Amino acid sequence: MITLKNVVLRRGAKVILDSASVTLNPGEKVGLVGRNGAGKSSLFAMLNGTLHEDGGEFYIPAQWRMAQVAQDMPETEQSATSYV
Repeated sequence: MITLKNVVLRRGAKVILDSASVTLNPGEKVGLVGRNGAGKSSLFAMLNGTLHEDGGEFYIPAQWRMAQVAQDMPETEQSATSYV
């Protein structure tokens, strides 16, 4: 399971998460939506280890793998779906 416990995440002076807690169990499906600049990519960067939390703690089982697709794709005639 993925667990966030009182996580604080900042990007510069902007607070993205403030004492956020959640537990996501295996098999659960979760959607993450928000306007541009809300911090969705920052949250995923924290989960994959690119960014580090400013407070609290989070846990992802070591044997789990996370896959992601870059937010931007190169210039191409292909549709985004075909490219992926």
